[in-house]
Amino acid sequence: MRKARLMNWFPGNSGSGARRGVTAAITAGLLLFASACGSSSSPSAAAGSSTSSAPQGGSTSPSTPGNSSTGTPSSAAPTSVETFNLVNTKYAAEALPITAGISRGIFKKHGIDLHVTQANTSSVASAALISGRADLGLMQSAFVVSTDAAGGNLKLVGQLLDQLDYHIITAKGIKNLPDLVGKKMGDPGANNGNTATMKAVMDKAGYGADKLTYVTVGAQAAILAALQANQVQVGLLVAPFTIQARGAGLNDLGTVEKYLPNNTAAAFAGTTATLQKKADLVRNFLAAVLESAQWVSQNPTDAITLLMSSDKLTKEVATEDYNEVKDIYTKTGKVDPDGLTAWIQVATKYGVMKSPIPADGLFTNEYLPTQ
Repeated sequence: MRKARLMNWFPGNSGSGARRGVTAAITAGLLLFASACGSSSSPSAAAGSSTSSAPQGGSTSPSTPGNSSTGTPSSAAPTSVETFNLVNTKYAAEALPITAGISRGIFKKHGIDLHVTQANTSSVASAALISGRADLGLMQSAFVVSTDAAGGNLKLVGQLLDQLDYHIITAKGIKNLPDLVGKKMGDPGANNGNTATMKAVMDKAGYGADKLTYVTVGAQAAILAALQANQVQVGLLVAPFTIQARGAGLNDLGTVEKYLPNNTAAAFAGTTATLQKKADLVRNFLAAVLESAQWVSQNPTDAITLLMSSDKLTKEVATEDYNEVKDIYTKTGKVDPDGLTAWIQVATKYGVMKSPIPADGLFTNEYLPTQ
């Protein structure tokens, strides 16, 4: 089973306190990033590992090169490629277009020698971007919003998933949202994006955010454990924790998508300086991502086989993981300004940020291919 991902939606408020919080988080993240780099792995391996986009053999490629369905693309790669560094916080099916783009040589075809370093949290990814160790980060858009609200300098340039894939997981006996009135939510921390999302769900569903008690238990693995012990009765989880939760008899009430539509927890971000300096490489990278995402969506059998190999999953788990995100792989890569604005309103209302900031300064779609 793959490594557990930490949910690290930035919990600070705007103003000097939040700026100190961002600085501290990024400084700590930089130390973690610097100490973790070095070993070779697939993009969805343990935190801190890195890999290159040369078409992979052995266990990372489910077929021989040149196969029309699962091998490297038939289009010849350019005679020269340039190194491009991605810091990635996503795993397995969420990051499968990156894995497939490497294994099938799609990045090479677009002139990109992609080097991927895995990071457990968005704060570590941000540290890598700000220090110049990475060119783009695949991370939570909510963290980018909070970082910029606190004086940071990151910009969203595209996304890999077009909707949030967080599932509302409840304890045994809790079959629907009304059953949660008077119960407890396990969350990663006060004034946290995960908590704010659940508050928005309860308010928009008409039951009231104040009808839940919010208990800090930790990240994804800790939330699952608290649910299983009935210490809390609801939490927001992503795969593989959703799969483990259902297997343990917990209830899955579906994703938060209908309450917070057109948001994403898998977006690409970079600093303004890097975007200006490496504009063509960013464009080539995003073009390769869209091609790879299309392949993953259109070739489920081969994509699942690749997922089994890259993340050492059983066919059953890989299939379930793939099915959770198959319908939200991006088709255009475009950041939705309405979704971003809606998140800023939620983050402000529930204490993630002290005051709203304009959405139009947080993103640009100019690096994406013309549709």
